[in-house]
Amino acid sequence: MPVRSGLLGTNRRANGSEQVTYAGYPLYRFVGDRKPGQTKGEGSEAFGAGWDVLSPAGKKIEADG
Repeated sequence: MPVRSGLLGTNRRANGSEQVTYAGYPLYRFVGDRKPGQTKGEGSEAFGAGWDVLSPAGKKIEADG
């Protein structure tokens, strides 16, 4: 399933910069992911919040366990 362009957006952050979003969720890139499809950051709680992978439909994909 391809990414849906209608789910892309932006939010203004507290410091005035823009944050890219998908289905309303802020997007981040995990530094440990080196190849397309890698999700090594899934489930991490670094920086004070849980990280979840998003499906192309914009739904959270949470690790089992």
